[in-house]
Amino acid sequence: MIKKGTTDSDFKDISFINNIKSIAVIGPSKKRDYFFLRNHLENFKGSIYAVHSSGEKIPNFDNKNLFLTLKDIPGDVDFAFIAVPPSQILKIIEDCVEKKVKLVTVFTSEFSDSGKEEGIELEKELLKRAQNKLRILGPNGLGLFYPKLGIAWRNQFPTTPGNIGFIAQSGGICNIAIYGAESLGINFSKVFSFGNGADIDFVDLLYFLSNDPETDIILCYIEGIKEGRIDALKKVLKQNKKPIIALKGGQTETGSIAAKTHTASISGDNRLWDALFKQFNVIRVESLEQLLNTARLIDFYGTFNLKNIAIFSVSGGYGVILVDLLEKAGLKVPQFSPEIQNKLNSKFLLPGTSSKNPLDMAAQFFYGNTVHNIIDLTLSDRNIDGLILDMPSFYLTSVLKISNSESFVTTMIECLSLGHKHNKPLIPIIQHLSQTQERENFSRKLTKIKIPVFGDPLEFIPLLPKISNYLRKSKK
Repeated sequence: MIKKGTTDSDFKDISFINNIKSIAVIGPSKKRDYFFLRNHLENFKGSIYAVHSSGEKIPNFDNKNLFLTLKDIPGDVDFAFIAVPPSQILKIIEDCVEKKVKLVTVFTSEFSDSGKEEGIELEKELLKRAQNKLRILGPNGLGLFYPKLGIAWRNQFPTTPGNIGFIAQSGGICNIAIYGAESLGINFSKVFSFGNGADIDFVDLLYFLSNDPETDIILCYIEGIKEGRIDALKKVLKQNKKPIIALKGGQTETGSIAAKTHTASISGDNRLWDALFKQFNVIRVESLEQLLNTARLIDFYGTFNLKNIAIFSVSGGYGVILVDLLEKAGLKVPQFSPEIQNKLNSKFLLPGTSSKNPLDMAAQFFYGNTVHNIIDLTLSDRNIDGLILDMPSFYLTSVLKISNSESFVTTMIECLSLGHKHNKPLIPIIQHLSQTQERENFSRKLTKIKIPVFGDPLEFIPLLPKISNYLRKSKK
């Protein structure tokens, strides 16, 4: 990893981001009720200024911080969010350079993303006016979400800082990920929506996050990179020591055309990206949900090497389904060691149950202490790397009239925490098929103590070999 305080000419230096103390929102719109200004006001811990040429007062805003031009602001401005028509951009950029602003987000679109010659030329002129003295996120991007400092382009974004960084060309994908992260129990260190990447591009941001002390896991949605940046990308991938999880857009011919329309990105040959990710041990996924779920598994359990899995099910049939899915994914469902098997045999008390892998608990699932002992024994087996547990959501209610549901939930939380005791992934499946509210409440409790809940085995089983392969390769 690059030593702290050093720079590299292949990458633009944006290390100042961790110390942003002031923001100017340029072009707040009355038609949208000053949307971006109010969003940044919600949680930002520093000074916020509004800049618009009419000088019209803004309701519920301290108008002593309202200025006709950026240059009228008496104090320093570290970061500016620009939402003005394309015709006004160049003058604003000149003002930012004169004001010595360090970073701007250009939300405005219709630059190279338009595919039109005038938009392409305007983007070139924007960079020329910046004189390499000003770092630019965008155009056609939403910029920076940084919960530690309260920087957010939308309202009601999560405020808890985390250890996961996310780089995306798509602002919409960023919004889905950010709003969804809290329910998954993951938190972001920083999120970058960089749009066209005219100045700061994917490679610069990857370099930054790979050296950012606040980031442990890096997520990427990438449509393409500029010509001439492959060598720099290889350089940062080679020095990186953190898990990188990537979702590549524009894999098909039609998708590639859509990417060019979206952010003017040249997607490139998918085989080249495959080779690049394989060479530098990047975890490649196929959907946004896989991207977030892979991050969640690593965040909760660290990187792990799963080969042999135990299955704990209340249904013999569901256990068989899980065996098939795991075996198809290249994982094994072996029998337990003789010593553990003997101990497990003594714990299964009711007819219709099975103490072999896959474990079939049937009605014995309601005997909480026995369940705890069985899971504890299973995870203590050196032949077992992790456990998958199937629990239908109706077991969380009093529908079966067998057990006090509140007491049962408490007991199950203790049982499902045993994965952390043994330092082995324990992954519960609670199906989406019924008892929605009870499932949601229980899942929320588990998420708070870093136990990932899934509703369908296909949400996570394909991810287990990806994480395992990453760890094996990283140790070589």
